[in-house]
Amino acid sequence: MLLLLSSIILPLLLLVTVSKNRKPYCNGLSLPPAPWPRLPLVGNLFCRPPTIASLDEVLRRLHAAHGPVVSLWAGRKPAIFIACHDIAHRALVHMGATFAHRPTSWHSGVNSHGVNSATYGSRWGLLRRNLSSHLAAEHVIAGAFRSSAGSLVKSLESAAAAAAGEADGGGAVVAPSETLRHAVFGFFAALCFGEGVGEDTLGRLRGLHVEIISLIVELDAFHLMPVLLQVVCYFPRWRKLLSAQRRHHDLVTAIISARRRRREEGVGSDAADPRCYVDTLLGLGLGEDEMVSLCWEYMNAAVKTTTTALEWIMARLVLHQDIQQKLRNDIAGSDHMTCGERRRRRRPFVEAVVLEALRLHPPAHYLLAHTTDKDVTLDKYVIPKGSIVNFGVATIGRYATLWTDPDAFRPERFMEGGEGCGVHSIAAASGGPEMMKMIPFGAGRRACPGAAVATTVLQSFVEDLVRRFEWIPVASGVDMTEKPGIVTEMRMPLYTRVVVRQN
Repeated sequence: MLLLLSSIILPLLLLVTVSKNRKPYCNGLSLPPAPWPRLPLVGNLFCRPPTIASLDEVLRRLHAAHGPVVSLWAGRKPAIFIACHDIAHRALVHMGATFAHRPTSWHSGVNSHGVNSATYGSRWGLLRRNLSSHLAAEHVIAGAFRSSAGSLVKSLESAAAAAAGEADGGGAVVAPSETLRHAVFGFFAALCFGEGVGEDTLGRLRGLHVEIISLIVELDAFHLMPVLLQVVCYFPRWRKLLSAQRRHHDLVTAIISARRRRREEGVGSDAADPRCYVDTLLGLGLGEDEMVSLCWEYMNAAVKTTTTALEWIMARLVLHQDIQQKLRNDIAGSDHMTCGERRRRRRPFVEAVVLEALRLHPPAHYLLAHTTDKDVTLDKYVIPKGSIVNFGVATIGRYATLWTDPDAFRPERFMEGGEGCGVHSIAAASGGPEMMKMIPFGAGRRACPGAAVATTVLQSFVEDLVRRFEWIPVASGVDMTEKPGIVTEMRMPLYTRVVVRQN
């Protein structure tokens, strides 16, 4: 009898749920299309494991079937995915204040006080202005870059020399990924904590960053899974994450305390140790937890994405020897220019190479999740208040109607007269939808405040790497397959022959 009742009641419940979900939401407008069926509690995620890799596959099918605006559900909470530049422009620029909010996360922990996670309002504005002001200090950027670039070149020279015994005259085979990561981490650590932090401390800090990132639940990038299911499914990982966060908190607190003592003693106020990000936070009178959270955000947002972008750029230059040589010719004469001087003196082809690589290989395939503070009508659909809204960076960058042969690596498209001329890594608020052909750093009020610095630093690192070395493909070539994740890396680390150039 119980089995008979269940066989009758469950289909009826499913029918009622599906019928309710298919009704117009308000004013005759519907919610964005979603997979069928949508069940209570689990929504329509029950048929797929909650990972970014599986979501990429689902979203490709949904966009192909239903258009650029689709949704996925976990319980009563919709997650909207937008993969069209003009719709993204309307949301992020025209309705910027409405879409400038962030969803909350139950395990935000180490980043609970960050600029990115801050509620849109006066505190967010204060923290963002402080960060932007710090990143605008060219002498600080230049000093940190000199040290990290010099370290990068020496490390690659040492790696090439160590592998020279195995070389056959065509250069030493190296895997530069780890060397690139170390240099980029050192650069942003100097900007964040100043020049007085020891190598041992930086090594421990870097290890904790790797550990914490590996433990963060992938799905948190979209905030799709209901809180109860997150706790049940990821409780063991959550405990490990809390332990790593406590150790990170203690280490960064010690670094901040040491920096505070240096300030009180009058040390570190000259050109040899310029004002760092922690100094600006101390000036704001923030609490300890807030400063630790902001330092985590600073390092986490910058290091992983910049390192990944740099490796993709170098992989492209290994594959395209003609572009590498053209780039080398373009940068001739800039040997003794500082990072700040390079920032002021445009190198169009260097900039074009970096932009084209960011278009094809944005480090993050989706922006950080947005949410709305009221019901919004967008492209014939209703976006309910509190919806999680995501923007498909990778899809927009390869949109077939925006780019000729969108999968090809052609930096010339960003040069004068090209279809990408005038397009930048971050869209200006005053520009139209045509300026949002790519949004690797977002757009509108929540756009990445470090976009200009990241682009300049990428250009400067690439200039030094191409000037000092020749990058030659190995016999097996370069595997350009992507490894999906919060940051989309190369599935196989770059292997290349490196020849030290005799300038």
